[in-house]
Amino acid sequence: MENKFTKRGFTLVELLIYIAVVAIIFLAMVSFILTMSESKAKRTVMSEVASSARIIQERLMDAGRHAQTINVGASTFDVDPGVLSLDMVNVFEDPMVFSLTGDNGQFQVSTAGGEAIPLTNTTVAITHLLFSNLTSAEDTGIIQVQFTVQAVNSSGSPLFDYEESFQTTLRIPLD
Repeated sequence: MENKFTKRGFTLVELLIYIAVVAIIFLAMVSFILTMSESKAKRTVMSEVASSARIIQERLMDAGRHAQTINVGASTFDVDPGVLSLDMVNVFEDPMVFSLTGDNGQFQVSTAGGEAIPLTNTTVAITHLLFSNLTSAEDTGIIQVQFTVQAVNSSGSPLFDYEESFQTTLRIPLD
């Protein structure tokens, strides 16, 4: 005898359980993807800040190695934003002046009285630039440089809010 009521398909409870499991898996995947994209965006911002700081530090250190003296009269020490003027050995680079394009602007350098060239791009701003003359009566000029690099957050998202402070010291032989 054949049973006319053989079970075919799903019951309502089974269907609801399957839908709930699929929804949970889908939400977990979406959450994972969003977390990964936010993490990538934050790493990109942090990388841009670190890269700009490295460029600034390398340029300052290179200038310190090729400087003849510190041009104290043309420099602005212990004021934010500061200005550092170095007399260079190479007359085609003399003087070399480090400054900002404006308060909270781009870090720039000018050589031999020429037009200033930004060393950082517009994705970051230098929010603090302080040069301190720590030179003593010895034969070496010591300039301490403190600066803060901040990511420019045009979107307003807190995800892109990031800044980091850096410090380096230049040693310049004095004649």
